[in-house]
Amino acid sequence: MDRDGVRWTDHRRTLTPHYRVVWRDIALCWAALVAGVADVPPAMGAGPGVLVPVTAVAAVWTGWWLHALFLFGHEAAHGNLARRRRKNDRLGDWCVWLLFGSTTAQYRRTHMTHHTHLGSHRDTETTYHLCLSVTNILKGMTGLRVLEVLLRDRRAGRRQAPAGPPRAGAGHNGAPPGKRRRRRGAARQALRGLRTPLLHLCALLRTVTEHRVLDAPCATDFTVVEHGPLNRLFGDDPLSPTFKHLLYHWDPAISCTRFREVEKFFERTPLAREMESSRAGYISVLKGMMVEAHRG
Repeated sequence: MDRDGVRWTDHRRTLTPHYRVVWRDIALCWAALVAGVADVPPAMGAGPGVLVPVTAVAAVWTGWWLHALFLFGHEAAHGNLARRRRKNDRLGDWCVWLLFGSTTAQYRRTHMTHHTHLGSHRDTETTYHLCLSVTNILKGMTGLRVLEVLLRDRRAGRRQAPAGPPRAGAGHNGAPPGKRRRRRGAARQALRGLRTPLLHLCALLRTVTEHRVLDAPCATDFTVVEHGPLNRLFGDDPLSPTFKHLLYHWDPAISCTRFREVEKFFERTPLAREMESSRAGYISVLKGMMVEAHRG
């Protein structure tokens, strides 16, 4: 409840998404991606002196905009692309997740577990377990981190594979339904691995700065030691005004187009102190984590 006696449960009903803003930004992401890819074919006949730098710039450009588009996959998972859930999911599938080898429903299942179990061993999104060491950053830039994830998922799939002959209901190739699902999952993972490395680096930097304890040593194994929940509310430097991740976790169903109103409301409640204690600059957190990683 704020100082005027307005309850959050009442106020949040007025914070419907600005759908025009959402779709304007999705269209901007797609336009930028098309522009980045379109620059490469004209350079293919110009020799390596032109093709290599053009391709490198295009890879960086498309990686940045792919990451921007991915964030709207997050919005789709929270039902913020359209008023009706079925329409929201279909639009998310075709306009966002088509490029990421997944679907809105699939991402929603794992992502909501992340919201429920942030910082615990049941968390499904644990990139923040990695420190920002030179090794991890290089792995993100070169795609080695993607390879590690693919191999880990493959080993996990083998451990879960059923033994014995095919069960009833196997397909025409003798593969049981579970195996066919794993094959489809492997195909989706392969599609993920084809994306530009900058996308994975951006995801690493964003997730680590949002959730990782600032002074956590690189040697800490968070699969053994529980990390604990942590969220940051960015906004102290030019790159941070839209990084309101703390508000995502306070109420995941609110659209990113209404974060200003959300922040203003909570500033008038007893939670204002918690907001201020979690506020940080994106660049300052990034620098602090890199320094801590250098120390070991």
